Amino acid sequence: MMASALFSAAGSGALSRAASGIVAKAARGFQVFRIDGYSLTGHLPGGECITSPPFAVGGRNWYMDLYPNGADGSRDDDSDAISVFLRLCGQNDKGRVRAQYKFSLLDAAGNAAYELPPSTATLQCLGRVLSQLSRYQWDESENPACGYDEFITKEELERRRDSLLKDDRLAVRCDVAVVQLEHLLNVAPKENYNHASRHDDGDWDYSDWEGAPETRRRRPQRPPLDDQEYVRRCLSKSQGRRG
Repeated sequence: MMASALFSAAGSGALSRAASGIVAKAARGFQVFRIDGYSLTGHLPGGECITSPPFAVGGRNWYMDLYPNGADGSRDDDSDAISVFLRLCGQNDKGRVRAQYKFSLLDAAGNAAYELPPSTATLQCLGRVLSQLSRYQWDESENPACGYDEFITKEELERRRDSLLKDDRLAVRCDVAVVQLEHLLNVAPKENYNHASRHDDGDWDYSDWEGAPETRRRRPQRPPLDDQEYVRRCLSKSQGRRG
């Protein structure tokens, strides 16, 4: 009873109203990582990766890590399969990102000649602040990665050499999709204030007044929007995204 009384109390101060909004949209992108002279990568030890340059999707940067002899560096012998992973680059925040990803091997024409179905994973990057240099320093070993320890066996890759390793070149494509949130510039309806106001430069704004300067008079005041109409206009206003 006491709690609801505040909403219905008479003689209260001016009503404060505000409206805001965001747009949730899908952000998609991909990178093609080409490795020429791929046969020589077979001499790399297990657990050693070839890392792509970063690529941007959804306002974040990503890497591809390819392990020609598998991601397990503790084995004495080489793995029978190639490992590939998607990794989130260090950022200046510690946000978690849920991403859908897909890896493909391309033929010489750029078509997906070998691929696995899309997968979904949640990644989180952790950072360290290097205060004396006033910048962020990231421990990349803490950044999680998602992918496949056994993406394709070496036997299968060799069997498809004519399409996947033409001219001793391997091309890996990684597709990434995430949800990106974008703030709306303004969803609140314009309130009617019928009075003159002074700009920062000292000039007066008479946009709500009418007549010649020497005979200006205030336009008839419009009644303020009631709460229901205010909300209705908030919901019906077209989306104006923040630039």
